[in-house]
Amino acid sequence: MSTEKFMKLPMDFWEQFDFSNGKIKYMETTSDEDMLFIEYPKKIILDAGFYGTSFRVQIIWDNNWQSPAAVFSCKTVDELPEIIDMALNQVNIYIENCPFSYYGKLWDTLRYDPDQNKPDI
Repeated sequence: MSTEKFMKLPMDFWEQFDFSNGKIKYMETTSDEDMLFIEYPKKIILDAGFYGTSFRVQIIWDNNWQSPAAVFSCKTVDELPEIIDMALNQVNIYIENCPFSYYGKLWDTLRYDPDQNKPDI
């Protein structure tokens, strides 16, 4: 069983990120399923937490939790800032371009996991 789940993030952990475009609903420093929830314009949600054996940051559009717009995963706290930055960049792209449709899912979920998405050497 991973000990990562029981680690606490530094109290100032979230201060390194710019969430200025969003409305923070909650922000926790305990590595738990629900660590971060931010609502952005155009029905975009950024959600972060610890699920199973990995940290996951996901971007949700229009409360469609079944088909997230993007999912970024990592195994350690050290990798977490990188995937949060990647997710924030993707949120900004979605806000600018709004690639979503009210007529159903027209996007493929963007997925990033450093353990699975390493280039072939």
